[in-house]
Amino acid sequence: MSVYVYCIKEDYRYQSSLTGSEFENEWFKLSPDGMVIVMGTHSKGYAWDGCSPKFKIKDIYIGVPEAVLNFGTGQSKTYYASLVHDVFYQFSKKVRSCIKRKEVDREFYVILRRDNFRFASLYYFFVRMLGWIWWYRR
Repeated sequence: MSVYVYCIKEDYRYQSSLTGSEFENEWFKLSPDGMVIVMGTHSKGYAWDGCSPKFKIKDIYIGVPEAVLNFGTGQSKTYYASLVHDVFYQFSKKVRSCIKRKEVDREFYVILRRDNFRFASLYYFFVRMLGWIWWYRR
């Protein structure tokens, strides 16, 4: 069962360093120039669980903590990093022929650093060590 913490209702654009590859489905698009668009305007919006893993007990989420508020964006400091990372991992079976997991994990780290998350290196370490479980699961 999926645990959704966040949902966007507008498209989110992110200029990544993932250049040279192209992918598109109803939920996200990667252009050859590295532009990533997560389709929040599709259906009821794009929902994801933030930093994984998490599970829900009644009205409480247990798992990897989300960061404090980024006053510049009005979201958690892990919000955008987890959004971009999760959309690639969700469709990893379809994108792994053209994108490597370490490249996606690196984007996660870059966004965490951009948003001044103090534990960016720690979260990146665990994504690199354990991310394969979710990358190859689908």
